[in-house]
Amino acid sequence: MSRPEARAPRASGRLLGLDLFRAVAVFGMLVAHVGPAAWTPGEGFGTVHVEWEIFHSRMPAMFAFAAGLSLNLGRAHASGAAQPAVVPTLIRAALLAACGFALTWLGTPVVVILTSFAVWFVLVLPLRRLGAPALLIVAGAWAVLGPAASFLLRRSITLPGNALWDALVAGDYPAMTWMPFVVAGLGVGRLELSSKRIRLRLAAAGAALIGIGYLLSGLLLSGGLTARILDTLPAGADGDAAQQFARRFFAESGVTDTGSWLWLLVPAPHSGSWADVLGCLGVCLLLLAVLLPIGELSRWAENGRPAGQRAVGLLVTLAAPLGTMVLSVYAAHIVAMAVITAATGHSFSGAQSPLMLLGFTLGLMLFSVLWLRRFPRGPLEWLLGRATAVIERMGRRASAGSTRPSRP
Repeated sequence: MSRPEARAPRASGRLLGLDLFRAVAVFGMLVAHVGPAAWTPGEGFGTVHVEWEIFHSRMPAMFAFAAGLSLNLGRAHASGAAQPAVVPTLIRAALLAACGFALTWLGTPVVVILTSFAVWFVLVLPLRRLGAPALLIVAGAWAVLGPAASFLLRRSITLPGNALWDALVAGDYPAMTWMPFVVAGLGVGRLELSSKRIRLRLAAAGAALIGIGYLLSGLLLSGGLTARILDTLPAGADGDAAQQFARRFFAESGVTDTGSWLWLLVPAPHSGSWADVLGCLGVCLLLLAVLLPIGELSRWAENGRPAGQRAVGLLVTLAAPLGTMVLSVYAAHIVAMAVITAATGHSFSGAQSPLMLLGFTLGLMLFSVLWLRRFPRGPLEWLLGRATAVIERMGRRASAGSTRPSRP
């Protein structure tokens, strides 16, 4: 495998910008799993650690959005636009689910997202022939209708321990409120992302959604919404009303509280509320619009540039590999957590120190940089692609054999 092929993402500012987006999502994942707390309880609302909280709730949304972007790497249909191929996508979904179950078996406190990826990939297939405008309309409609439908269903139906119910409605990453990110990623990935006009439109749309999701909901909270929610909380529970509100706000359970429909207006992290979904969509669009041109700065790493420019270019090229092999990095950090726990007894439940976060970040970055200097894809990405191709080929052969006329 040639070294130029391994460095292919650096040849395109667009591709490198997408890798940088995924790299930020990976760092957010590390903050959530092996980093400091986003919030600590205390008197009243407790203490919000803003520098870490900004990653906690947006990381799953970014992963889902990036999953939609990756689906555009499918095969081309007659009109030339990329779309996910059905059979390979179903095979990849099954393999991702198997990988997710294996990582869950390791017993770390991480809620493995790969099984949810498998569900999302299957659910998005009926939309695969839609163009970018239609997909973005579907994503917007889903972002409005999904949280409301989820709230009504969970308020009227309880199915504890039902895997399908959790995957679609009530789990940590339920499709009903997480699919808008996948569909939006699929739609955005079909745009001409090298166009400055498209990037400006993405930035404007992202800023508008952030304003609706976070700023407007913040104004509502300070304007009386918080007091109305406090009135709906059960009396006699542990702690005062403000502490109850804070615990529910930072539960990060993947779904909203069903005590009052007003929770749909609250930008609680990882809650699937209207405010959370719209705000996170805005973050994804705005961040992508910013990172796409930053990816083009990788050319500054070339010799002959001023020292400052070379440093910026080098930083970009070193960060991008972390987003080039997300699946391998994701699995590697969970395996590392399991190994550390088995070897030292260290528990990753709860918050970790900044040094732990730094160690995981630098270790995974070094791993990805060194690997991609020798190989064009991450180990699990290669294995998933190879296994998908083999299974698909075996299926075609079996199908051809079953339709072959028998000899008399």
